Amino acid sequence: MSAEWRLTPDQPLDAEAVVTPVWSDELPADLSPAFLAGSGFSGTPGQTLHLPGHPVTVLLGCGPRAKYDRDTARAAGARLARAVPGYRRLAVRVPGAELRALVEGYLLGGYRFAGYFTTPPVPGQRIDLVTEGTPEARTALAAGLRVGEAVLLARDLVNEPGEALTPPEFAERARKIAADTGLECEVWEADRIAHERLGGLLGVSRGSLQPPRLVRLGYRPATPAVRRIALVGKGVTYDAGGLSLKPNAELAAMKADMAGAAAVLAAMSTLTALNCPVAVDGWLPLTENMPNADPVRVGDVLRMRSGTTVEIRHADAEGRLILADALSLAGESTPDAIIDLATLTDAAAVALGRRITAVLGTDDTLVEDLRTAGRRAGEELWPLPLPDAYRGQLASRVADLANYTIGVRHGTALLAGLFLREFVPPTIPWAHLDIQGTALSDTDDGEWVPGGTGVGVRTLIDYLLPRGD
Repeated sequence: MSAEWRLTPDQPLDAEAVVTPVWSDELPADLSPAFLAGSGFSGTPGQTLHLPGHPVTVLLGCGPRAKYDRDTARAAGARLARAVPGYRRLAVRVPGAELRALVEGYLLGGYRFAGYFTTPPVPGQRIDLVTEGTPEARTALAAGLRVGEAVLLARDLVNEPGEALTPPEFAERARKIAADTGLECEVWEADRIAHERLGGLLGVSRGSLQPPRLVRLGYRPATPAVRRIALVGKGVTYDAGGLSLKPNAELAAMKADMAGAAAVLAAMSTLTALNCPVAVDGWLPLTENMPNADPVRVGDVLRMRSGTTVEIRHADAEGRLILADALSLAGESTPDAIIDLATLTDAAAVALGRRITAVLGTDDTLVEDLRTAGRRAGEELWPLPLPDAYRGQLASRVADLANYTIGVRHGTALLAGLFLREFVPPTIPWAHLDIQGTALSDTDDGEWVPGGTGVGVRTLIDYLLPRGD
């Protein structure tokens, strides 16, 4: 749902509905306790109660006043969006602080992918935020809209059918987004990819009729950068499993195997508008993993950008192959840290479920900084180890490494992390976010809606903006 947002000190006369915040420990004195109890309204965060009138009054629960924080505001905004889609002119009395989180939540909770419906889209809303238009309020509104819209961009990309969002099409969209948001953008086609010796990306792409792409994004702040970070996003636009073909029940979700690349692109699209002080490079390896044409065979050996040779033991363990090349490229410019996001292993989803992202890394400070950013942004991360004792399970009899360990059912998320670590210079702090469990949602709850979640976008933005702006 599109919306026009405005700050206004007074309630507009033409508002169809007015949203009034209510604290659970300060229920309205003009409404009897019996009425509220009969309506089931107690002021819990996000709870709503519509009272008839001209305009309609919508009570919005905000929980206890003393515990109102950004998480509460974000959750309340998300649930409010679901409660008021029918009002074209909406006034919202802002409950004090956390304006940015309230706006973010509203955008995320009200999102629906409507790219292929034949019925006309729902008309847009005008939302008047009734509060003083201070510079702080204007900044908070602008940031909330920018961050929220970036998450929606990532969701749109993840929700696109694989037929529509091929590697060349993703690259062209990235080029346009970069031009619109002040980013550098370079797209490598197949010849350049071969020239740059990206054996993992070339090997995976052999099975597809769609040619691969490598997108390099760059952001440079207007003032001298305080540090430089490299972001890498897995971009398998459709993953059929290659010759290790996936069962049909799993294929419907495989258009989302580029959620890491979508998150990196979306997060970077905000950096100019938010005046990020950090220089950022983004690396997006893009391919399909299909059994057509001349697919990589189990038993084949690929030579990565780094020169490392890898025996293919499972064609559906392709994400780590394209990430290996991109991580090598990212490390060659010696950034202060490298962060990758990838829908990599079902093991991460089994361990942590659908709401918590696994994070593995070589630097405890980087991992904890990302966890702190995730908590502020409303995206929980949980650390998993990289045990050196497991490194031997990546051994191959014919190459430097194997991409998969046949017969091992346990710890496979850790083995994938250990594989990726081989392609990161040991002197550069590195963190890997396995978003396999969190990139898609099958529930409609709070900020989460069915389909792509855009996970990682808010965490990256918060991490790159040290003040949490």
